[in-house]
Amino acid sequence: MNAMHDVIVIGGGAIGLAIARELRSDRSRSVLVVDRSGIGEGASWAAAGMLSALSEADSGGPFLELCLASQRMYRGFADGLVLETGIDCGCATNGSLHLGMPDDTPETLRARYELQRQWSPNVEFLYPDELRLVEPLLTARVHGALFFPDDLQVTPRRLVRALQESCIRRGVEIRSAARVEEVSKGVVRIATEELKAKTIIVASGAWTSELKGLDPPAPVRPRKGQILSLSTAGQPFRCMIRWDNAYFVPRPDGELVVGATSEDAGFDRSLTAAGIGILLSKAQAISSHVGSFPIKEMWSGLRPGTPDGLPIIGRSRVPGVFYATGHFRNGILLAPITASIMAALVDERNPELPIEPYSPLRF
Repeated sequence: MNAMHDVIVIGGGAIGLAIARELRSDRSRSVLVVDRSGIGEGASWAAAGMLSALSEADSGGPFLELCLASQRMYRGFADGLVLETGIDCGCATNGSLHLGMPDDTPETLRARYELQRQWSPNVEFLYPDELRLVEPLLTARVHGALFFPDDLQVTPRRLVRALQESCIRRGVEIRSAARVEEVSKGVVRIATEELKAKTIIVASGAWTSELKGLDPPAPVRPRKGQILSLSTAGQPFRCMIRWDNAYFVPRPDGELVVGATSEDAGFDRSLTAAGIGILLSKAQAISSHVGSFPIKEMWSGLRPGTPDGLPIIGRSRVPGVFYATGHFRNGILLAPITASIMAALVDERNPELPIEPYSPLRF
């Protein structure tokens, strides 16, 4: 493991694995992925897999363009993984419903609809009677909803397995339970061991700020998200549903994912009565019918947040060291475009989209 590599990627989540896979697409580089725990056991494992670039967009801008570009890449990205590995990551275009808030009027919803049409011409405005035809089990009292038919979902745990298998098939070396302590020019230090590489990519998510030697330091803080899933008979909801800070993601196998809290709790991943209680309460506010569904699983994860809510992507001040971290709740969505951007930077090409808003030097 002390041999020189062309690239070392720190972090084995969806972002890190997608980057490593992309960098090995022509088999010309030696790539090593190191992760502090098990591959894909961080934020990627905990994610719901809702791929909705416009879910929180109130205005345009570079970040929205980044999310839309990655969403457009996803079907080909997922299909390529299936062809290469045989692992279906559950990519499905079932659209998403964004329910109006209780204080939204039909006029405010209509104005939001007109705004969203600038970026998603296929968006539809649904009045309450139309909404009930689409999702008969909805009981939330709203004045309407926006339907985004192009939104997708994936099953993140399957996605990570597919990315890991693809990396292995392409010859990427993967090392788990390898906690990186320090990064310097051409060197990644793990305990008493030094790993050397021409290029180092920091994709370590919520743990990025713990790495010594980064210049500039990366102000990434963990944000805990508690999440659960329910078992349903069949598939009572046909599309993803978002209301306030809660959402449903229905899986084809009958699992209904309900998420998610957003808590400043450091690295504490414990499940709490308050957190799970909030999720169950919001779920029943969306549909009172879910109160009879059995709880299948409860879990939590740590999202890597930044002060301005934007990811950190680009060159650091240390020669050969790049950042691809701080994606917060958009890591699964932004994996394809981040991998493409990092490959361009390593190849000394211009990325397809401007990345100045995500520069590590902005802090």
